[in-house]
Amino acid sequence: MNKEIDKATEAFLNSLTAKEQAELAHDEARELLLAVYAKHGVETLDYEEINIKLSPSDRRSFDIEKLRDLISAPLFRSVTKPSIDTSAWDRAVKEGKVPNKVVKAVVSVTSSVRVLVRPAKGAVKPTAKTA
Repeated sequence: MNKEIDKATEAFLNSLTAKEQAELAHDEARELLLAVYAKHGVETLDYEEINIKLSPSDRRSFDIEKLRDLISAPLFRSVTKPSIDTSAWDRAVKEGKVPNKVVKAVVSVTSSVRVLVRPAKGAVKPTAKTA
């Protein structure tokens, strides 16, 4: 294979390994920080020229079907946002349920290139190189 292609591919794969390792190190450091701050009652800390502040937050999830049953339809529409189920959409288009003129009127496509990395058939997933 072309040396330039090999070099670019190796650099990209090495960066994925480094990213995985950095994310793991970040997660571990974050858990340590939270545990130690909790142990010492620290919520805000000035460290060198950096201010670190813990900002608790809650992520909510909703039972949408239960909500639909418990409030009026107008209120439900006012507090929810519709979104497209792309699999169901593609199926409806393929089955001819959605006319082409509707597809053209409501769908815009933004192209991009994703880089997908998977082990080659029969290969073992790449692991971090050790020195």
